[in-house]
Amino acid sequence: GRPVFWFESCLILMPNKIMGQQHQHNNPWIECLLGGEFVFESRFLLYSLGYIAISLFGIWIHKSYHDAVKANPTSPPDGRSLKSLIASRPTVIAATIHSLATSIIAVGILVIYCTNPNIDDDGNSSSPWLYRGNIDLLQTWRLVGLPISLSYFVTDCYFYCLPRKDMLIFVHHCIMCLCHYPVVTEGGAKLAGAGDAEWVTWLSIVGYISEVSTALMNYRWYLINTLEDSWIGFGIVNGLVVISWAGRVVMFTYLLVAEIYPRMHMYVEKGQMLTYAVMVLGHAGIGLLSLHWCIVMCRGGLRSLFVFKKKRSKALDPQEGFSFADEVGGKND
Repeated sequence: GRPVFWFESCLILMPNKIMGQQHQHNNPWIECLLGGEFVFESRFLLYSLGYIAISLFGIWIHKSYHDAVKANPTSPPDGRSLKSLIASRPTVIAATIHSLATSIIAVGILVIYCTNPNIDDDGNSSSPWLYRGNIDLLQTWRLVGLPISLSYFVTDCYFYCLPRKDMLIFVHHCIMCLCHYPVVTEGGAKLAGAGDAEWVTWLSIVGYISEVSTALMNYRWYLINTLEDSWIGFGIVNGLVVISWAGRVVMFTYLLVAEIYPRMHMYVEKGQMLTYAVMVLGHAGIGLLSLHWCIVMCRGGLRSLFVFKKKRSKALDPQEGFSFADEVGGKND
């Protein structure tokens, strides 16, 4: 009868009405959460499991190293061995994988985009974001680059930031997740870009060029802890590290002034001022953090940057752990 038909109609239409109300919010975060068919979430979970496994391996190395020190305190393992280095910084493997993977993917996509002839295999014109006419570079970033990165930031908060109480890195990770999550689906990117999904995804990709500096920083950390004598390569690496971190400050300033600010009227027209505010504060925050770390890195003067000082080999104290601030400052005593 009619009551049954009315009830069935409500069951069918209710989800559509709920989804419609969510879309009326015009919120890119909600759009990504509800409109992505859990494609990003499944990849996020997969990569998170990988980072968890890697981090647990680092913790096992840390425990086994200090068990060896306790068993033989008069003759501890070599402080410059790979095992000792991982023991001193259990999350270094995950951090290095993340910085290398995201920076290589980001730089690779931008190089292909800039050199793309915009012609498919049949000789027809195509979008510069389509490589050989069928590989969507923007979708590659959404399905590969961002899941790799955001899953790392979340797991690193658990395995490093919170246990070590490193609030600066915790804030950095939260900003990155908040600012880049709206790009994980095309619908969310369209809202986050005030109608221009390509531009805001390009903005996300460009921002990840900064991960090159993190990869260089990790190599610098390795040299500080393993070099026996002065090496010209150490000065070169340190120089590249400083240039890359200074470049981060310049890049985020440029993006704010030349790319984001001129589009403010678009966000006003689309009613996306919250999204715009998050974008501005996010880029400003990462830029200021980069400036802070660049200053910390240079406060010892040019000599400390380019002249290697051998680190004293000693058994690691399990209570000391690793500090990103110490790494940036180049402490090697």
